[in-house]
Amino acid sequence: MAPTARRAVLLLRGLGQCGLGRQGGCGALWGQRWISAQASPAPPRPSAPRTATTSPAQHTTDHRGLWYTLEQDMVTRLFTQGGMTKSFVTQCRTLAETCLMVRQPALTMMDYVRRTSPSDGPDGCGKTLALAHATHFLAESGWLLVHVPWAPNWRRRFKEVAPSTTVEGQYNHPLDAAVWLQHFKTQNAELLKTLQLETQKEYTWSRREVTEVNSPLMELVETGIGRARYSSDCVLALTSELKAHAAEGRCKVAVVVDGINTFFAPVSRYRGEDRSFVDPQHFTLFHAFKQLFTTDWKNGVLVGSLDRLANESSKRGSHLPRYLLRQKGWEALDPFVPIPVDDYDDLEFRSAIDYYLERRWLQNPMANTDMGRRELAALSAHNPFNLVQVCRPL
Repeated sequence: MAPTARRAVLLLRGLGQCGLGRQGGCGALWGQRWISAQASPAPPRPSAPRTATTSPAQHTTDHRGLWYTLEQDMVTRLFTQGGMTKSFVTQCRTLAETCLMVRQPALTMMDYVRRTSPSDGPDGCGKTLALAHATHFLAESGWLLVHVPWAPNWRRRFKEVAPSTTVEGQYNHPLDAAVWLQHFKTQNAELLKTLQLETQKEYTWSRREVTEVNSPLMELVETGIGRARYSSDCVLALTSELKAHAAEGRCKVAVVVDGINTFFAPVSRYRGEDRSFVDPQHFTLFHAFKQLFTTDWKNGVLVGSLDRLANESSKRGSHLPRYLLRQKGWEALDPFVPIPVDDYDDLEFRSAIDYYLERRWLQNPMANTDMGRRELAALSAHNPFNLVQVCRPL
């Protein structure tokens, strides 16, 4: 048995005898209960280390490891269509609040944005929530958001794919594109009213439906939402217009993509007329967003996460950027600044345990002891996702 496996077995055995899983004292066995005439007082629950600074623009390294609360209207505006993992959303409902820990990857990302960027890391370390923190910061800082909550869905979990009626050989996502346009509208409606951006070209959808030059940009969005048949072409037109307006200095555009490496995968799960799998590069949505990955425009920022799960199953051997992006993706995104998202350090781990105890996600009193915390650290390996799973039955 390998040394690491041997240590894991010893830790699991320790749980059953005198750790988090015991019922009573260290000598108690499973299924037994000690009877005492006087109940021992429960140790006081710690208070989670929080910050009253709820604006990400004001977060600094002094706030690292602290929790800040997102207002419900901001959560509804930014993350209704995604941007947070389902397990985290479920946890927030259970805890009756949406809180994010201020972590170094998000602080680094926001610092680069201020001075002007894919982030990578092992599974479950918090890349998606680091993006959520950055998205909140960008929204409050006056950036137009082009936010893709989980790009791999368009490659393998699409609602519908149909051949394009405007470009031969291309394929559209009518329903997915309409949903994304609604997401864009929810996130940016108020800012678009202020910016008053207009179309620079005429777009003909049919004999009767035309978007004239100098029409409000929101008209493109409404057309795609109301007519799913044209939704993918509306997304392509919208991204082209935003790129042009940003290049001319009329707005700042932030492209935020979770699972950005999926845009460079060579295969999708959609079969064409010859029953072969279609290359995702023939998807109109992929073309629409990949034109924002180039460096031929200004007043924009690209923030993306690299995730093994965004690749096909045969290309998940490493979480490092060069491997996940392949040669094409590496060259397309170059130059970029990689920001690793690692497991919790000791400060962040203590903060997470205190928060779960305060919100009663962790109810076992042993979790508030030094030995209990050491066991949780060993079982979760300081991984944020693993910690949530380990704490769930406790």
